[in-house]
Amino acid sequence: MTATPRRESLTVAGVRWIVALVLPLAACGADRAAPPAAPANRAASAPAAPPAAPTPDRRCLPVVADACGCVYTCGVGVRVDAGWTVTHPFWGDEPLAAQLGRFCVGDACTEAFHVELVCDGICAPRAADATCHFDDRGACVGAAS
Repeated sequence: MTATPRRESLTVAGVRWIVALVLPLAACGADRAAPPAAPANRAASAPAAPPAAPTPDRRCLPVVADACGCVYTCGVGVRVDAGWTVTHPFWGDEPLAAQLGRFCVGDACTEAFHVELVCDGICAPRAADATCHFDDRGACVGAAS
C-alpha cells in the first residue's frame, strides 16, 4: 500500500503565507534606530521669566509735553547718558528724548517724562496719571491706559 501525501489545509497555508510576508517587514524596521522622542514642552515645564521690573534705568511714568501743555498716558523710559529715551504708542513707539521731573497742575503733582516736542500750547493743562506702573506681565499701565 502506498501512502498519499497529505495536503496542507488552506488555513495553515494562509498563516504561513502571512508570516512569510510580515517577518521580513518587521526585520526591516528593526534595523532602523528608534525615532527620537518628542521634545519636551519647555513652555509648560520651564518657569516663566519674571516680568520686567522697574529699575533706576527703566521707568513707567506719564508723558508730558511742557511746550504744548499736553499730557499723555503712561510710557516706558530708558536712561541714556544724561537723559531718557521714551517710547509711547501715541508716537508709534518712535523714541523721544525726555527729561525726568515733577509735573504739577494745581495741587496734583507727579513724576513724569518731559518730552521735547515742537508745538505751541495746544492742550489745556490737566493732571498727569500718577498711577503708572509695570503690571505683572511687564506692561506699562495706569488708570488712564
